[in-house]
Amino acid sequence: MIKLGAWAVSGLLGLFLAGSVWAQPQGMAPGWGRLYDPKTVETLKGEVVSVETVTAGRMDIPGRLILNLQTAKETIPVHLGPEWYVNQQGLKLVAGDQVEVRGSRLSVEGKPSIVANYVKKNQRVLNLRDDRGLPLWAGQGHRPGR
Repeated sequence: MIKLGAWAVSGLLGLFLAGSVWAQPQGMAPGWGRLYDPKTVETLKGEVVSVETVTAGRMDIPGRLILNLQTAKETIPVHLGPEWYVNQQGLKLVAGDQVEVRGSRLSVEGKPSIVANYVKKNQRVLNLRDDRGLPLWAGQGHRPGR
């Protein structure tokens, strides 16, 4: 039941965040960085339960990756960024991976989530946002088919 709840929270949060992210132009728009609060940054360690792509149902909007992380205390969705950007960085994340995640904790409708600054697997680091939460892919203007 807990796993089902975590999946439901992850899916609902993904849909909620998708609207605010995808409503923004691709350029220097803050996107998820708008939700990133440097005052709530924390570091979590745990096991990747799953990695999923959330789409807005439109072909011209890139999918966003969400990693579900099982820590000693909770299972929490971690919002990474656009699938194309994460794939471009070359660090593959799969269920069973032990990772360290640093990011801003937020709550949407009472459900916790993390907007990731970076994910560390072994000695490799997937950098996603700067310390202010601005996405490192901002300004690249990538869209599927470009």
